[in-house]
Amino acid sequence: MATQITMPKLGLTMQEGTIKEWKKKEGDEVKKGEILYVLETEKVTFDVEAPESGILGKIIAQVNDIVPVGGLVAYMLQPGEKLSDIPEVPSGAGVKVEAKMPAEPVTGGAEKITIPKEVRISPLARRIAEENNVDVSTIQGSGPDGRIAKEDVLRAIEERKTVTAKPPVTKAPEALEPGDKIIPLSTLRKTIARRMVESFQSSPHFYITIEVDTKELEALRQKLIPFVEQKAAIRLTFTDLLVKIVAKALEEHPFVNASFIGNAIKLFGQVNVGLATSVEEGLIVPVIRQANKLSLMEIAKIRAELVTKVRERKASLEEITGSTFTITNIGMFGIITGGAIINPPESGILLVGSTVEKPVVRDGQIVIRPMMNLTLSIDHRVFDGVAGARFLQRVKELIENPAFLIL
Repeated sequence: MATQITMPKLGLTMQEGTIKEWKKKEGDEVKKGEILYVLETEKVTFDVEAPESGILGKIIAQVNDIVPVGGLVAYMLQPGEKLSDIPEVPSGAGVKVEAKMPAEPVTGGAEKITIPKEVRISPLARRIAEENNVDVSTIQGSGPDGRIAKEDVLRAIEERKTVTAKPPVTKAPEALEPGDKIIPLSTLRKTIARRMVESFQSSPHFYITIEVDTKELEALRQKLIPFVEQKAAIRLTFTDLLVKIVAKALEEHPFVNASFIGNAIKLFGQVNVGLATSVEEGLIVPVIRQANKLSLMEIAKIRAELVTKVRERKASLEEITGSTFTITNIGMFGIITGGAIINPPESGILLVGSTVEKPVVRDGQIVIRPMMNLTLSIDHRVFDGVAGARFLQRVKELIENPAFLIL
């Protein structure tokens, strides 16, 4: 019997997925583990592998179809099976039809209409009008002495449907000049746009910046690089050390590791550090869970695995959700400082600038030191500038005195 290929559930929060590309076509021989199609969710694009070997018999979900978790995507045939063994299923069966926003009633408001008793209207017409929120003041009754009848109300309802069914009048787009391109947003880019607007509109952002001397931390990294490479076959990065430091500081400053929820503040029970990672479509935030309880080598190993998975489109939803605080490093682009938008529902994000050698005063002498700016974006509903400053001071102390990490 033909085997059903269904939409996989890549995480606890996943409800549906969009078919972005089929890597195989009907009639192709497929081996277990080969990429069958490319799936896009709100947060990640994922290469879906064939669960078994066989022949791709019939594709049900086409490119750009939205399919609920568990929904039918395709049928796989085994040797000896025929296309006639596949049940008669129309293409696109099970594909989600996106719900349209309900038409706004002609009254222009959502408040339930109550028809005054003095209005001349039959009891049945009154009930129909109230149930459908029809403004009877706009209806010319056809009954005796202008009394509104059932037919009058039904006609008004149909006319309203006709009006609301018309496509909305939109502003004509600006004319394209030679060389202009219109690039449709991917699902990921739409999600980023929506979440960033929501974050900036709902969270009162406040920014503070501190300058740190990275000489001691970089010296420690250089000493540890060969040891970590020998033990874990991974090159230790500055980001790994920063995750370790930030996790320790978050453990000591719980209001930075928190979220605003209505009329309360939620202090997260875990320190899950997210790392903003660039991919072709935008930014993905893989999560190093309970980073405060991990060794530096464990952090480096998990970081390397997560970044590779994200860039190869193999990260699960669990691996890119659940962060309680995010680090975004743009220093490699020569950016000295900036202000990042908070990744909801978190209350803070740390932007790491580039390291620049500059003259500073040490013990009354001018010396050249590698200096770096750290900018903390704060949700001012959760904590204020003083709490943020203390957190940054602790991060600075640990960067400039990394031996404190063992205390």
